Amino acid sequence: MEKYVELKGSKGILRGMLHIPNDVKNKKCPGVILYHGFSGDRREPGYMFVRFSRLLASQGIASVRFDFYGSGESDGSFEDMTFSGEAEDASLILDYFKSCVEIDETKIILLGLSMGGSLAGYIAGQRSSEVNGLVLWSAAGEMRLIIDSREKQLQTGEITGNVMDIDGLLLGEDFINDIRSVKILETTAGYKEKVLIVHGTGDTVVPVAVSDVYLDLFGSRAKRVLIDNADHTFRGIPWIDELFKVSLSFIKTRINK
Repeated sequence: MEKYVELKGSKGILRGMLHIPNDVKNKKCPGVILYHGFSGDRREPGYMFVRFSRLLASQGIASVRFDFYGSGESDGSFEDMTFSGEAEDASLILDYFKSCVEIDETKIILLGLSMGGSLAGYIAGQRSSEVNGLVLWSAAGEMRLIIDSREKQLQTGEITGNVMDIDGLLLGEDFINDIRSVKILETTAGYKEKVLIVHGTGDTVVPVAVSDVYLDLFGSRAKRVLIDNADHTFRGIPWIDELFKVSLSFIKTRINK
């Protein structure tokens, strides 16, 4: 079953899709929350979130994926988006998912792509006892470092444009100020369960070195898979197949422990 759902977020209505396996009947099932990336939406490039949600459902695993405030079909403008605002909404999404009658709230996994990975880790760190596993796809880590790097490249002429122009979307001053005040990785370190880190070695958006930071942060609790030459969103059939394979295997291990 795929069902359109709405949730009252911190600033407006969030719109999303809930996927429930068809054979659930009267039993509760494990579930995955998918958090999309910076300037993304609940589908993500190549419909990767849609495809993975349907793969999960075929394996008896529920999922939910929302557009964050200012993205996709949810309320608001992108320029009003902040990391702290998305974190608040990400936590509300976890509350919503736990309240669904079909969901076993003891078997919930958080999964995030890019900044969604930073968010997933941040929420997992805040609510460690409620999260049974964490999956990071090209996770962005400490986002302020990416903004600082972009500003430096603009100043030196290495790249041209405007730090506030993100592929035609206007980045607000509030985002810049907020991201420099949030200690993402310090909070993420509070997560005490198992983690899967997947990163492409050809990622030019978030350097693969960021995965080293997560690996150091989680130590023996983490498993890292590097996909040779894969870009930031795994836009290639062999890359996406490998991403889905290792992620599904990790999720099954966590929910069956």
